[in-house]
Amino acid sequence: MSARWFEDTVSALTYSLIAEHQGPAYSPAHNAVARFVVEQHGRAPDFLRLALALATCVLDASAVLLAGRPFRRLPPARRRRVLATWARAPLGPCRDLVRFYESLVVFGWTAMREDADG
Repeated sequence: MSARWFEDTVSALTYSLIAEHQGPAYSPAHNAVARFVVEQHGRAPDFLRLALALATCVLDASAVLLAGRPFRRLPPARRRRVLATWARAPLGPCRDLVRFYESLVVFGWTAMREDADG
């Protein structure tokens, strides 16, 4: 797993989750939020950082089965379907991974918007 692959996947997750929470399709803050999420991952303990990277790899690869391409290379509508599938998955770790990223993205997005507003 390369760092670039992970950053691209986190970026795709970030854009998708901001859109899911009624954010715009794009703003300069999107990349800042993606960097924030990557930085938080980097601050996790080694064992957790590896587990999150592996789970993120599985999410990215699972999209090949669900949509024909890795998650990071899907158009937004197809990413939403993959995320929805993972959010409703019978396996708790799948749902937990989506919640993990969703929590960080929403927190980062809210903080960026508050900083920009005032």
